[in-house]
Amino acid sequence: AATAGSLNVSRSASGTVKSSRDSNVAAQASGAVGRVLAQVGNRVTAGQAVVVLDDTTLRDAVNGARLQLQNAQINLQQGSRNTGQNSGQLQASVASAQANLSKAQQQQAANRDLYGLGGISRSDLIASQAALAQAQSELAQARNALSQNGQGGALSLPLLQNQVAQARASLSQAQSNLSRATIRAPFAGVIAALPVGVGEYVQTGSTAFRLVDTSALSVDFGVSPAEAAGLPTGTPLNILYGDQKLTGRVKEGDRVAGTDRLVPISVRLDGAPGSAGRLPVGAAVQVRYTLKLGGGTGLKVPVSAIQQTGGSNVVFVNVGGVARQTAVNIVAESGDSAVVSGLREGDTVISPVPPSLADGAPVTTASAGAQP
Repeated sequence: AATAGSLNVSRSASGTVKSSRDSNVAAQASGAVGRVLAQVGNRVTAGQAVVVLDDTTLRDAVNGARLQLQNAQINLQQGSRNTGQNSGQLQASVASAQANLSKAQQQQAANRDLYGLGGISRSDLIASQAALAQAQSELAQARNALSQNGQGGALSLPLLQNQVAQARASLSQAQSNLSRATIRAPFAGVIAALPVGVGEYVQTGSTAFRLVDTSALSVDFGVSPAEAAGLPTGTPLNILYGDQKLTGRVKEGDRVAGTDRLVPISVRLDGAPGSAGRLPVGAAVQVRYTLKLGGGTGLKVPVSAIQQTGGSNVVFVNVGGVARQTAVNIVAESGDSAVVSGLREGDTVISPVPPSLADGAPVTTASAGAQP
């Protein structure tokens, strides 16, 4: 009887061990390699120094920038001090000139009264007028000097302050460049490659070392689109590498076939981080899995019931004691069973097929072990 069901087919494929975090750590500064603090295969922690460039030039740049900042700060302090001192002296000169002018004004007023009374001569009066004019001129000069000093300070102090800010920024940049001379691990992992050695010159952006997080391994392999449909997320698989036998489950993926017409499948290894043993990233492994073929798309019959006639696949169905030839399409095949379409569930197919059987021939069904 043709029955609903699927075929379990064992498959194997070649996979590659990969890590979700696999980074080529680049140098952020140029220079000769001064020290290498780890070797290939060493495990490092996040932030651990791995490669250190010769920082002699960078340290000199930091010291030079620090001196420039100190000089700028000294110039600003001196400028502020000089401006304050000059301002005090000039303000004192203005106060003195104002006092002299007040005295000259009083003397002039007194001499004018005395001259009216005939107490002094005209030449004395003229002399007091000249002294008043001189006091007025000295006050004007003192005020002008104070004003110019204030304007000069207002212009020079901001300039000196800008020089301090620029020197401080230069020092910060030099210190940042110095910190980049030490190339550190961005995350915990194992050094997978170390293409640089002591004395070699590296450029900014070139690879200093390759770091792999072995606690987040997966296995990637490719299958045909038809088989990909039988490997939904969560499907269990077996991973073989040497004498290691691991298990895993299919991860979520976009299931888009690549240029090789294969759909990429990624497997998350079971167990706690690190339970994958010493699977090296990039190693070839064997992936074994079971596919269920034909489920829901056909009925299962013996392969021996299927014959080819005129380029088509046919089976003989016992319909009321008469053999009726029926065309079928093979959906899946494995071993001695096949899943076909074109039949109805419960149809009785004839298997094995006698060589002389023809469409419309009468048939009888024998029980198991009986002679037909």
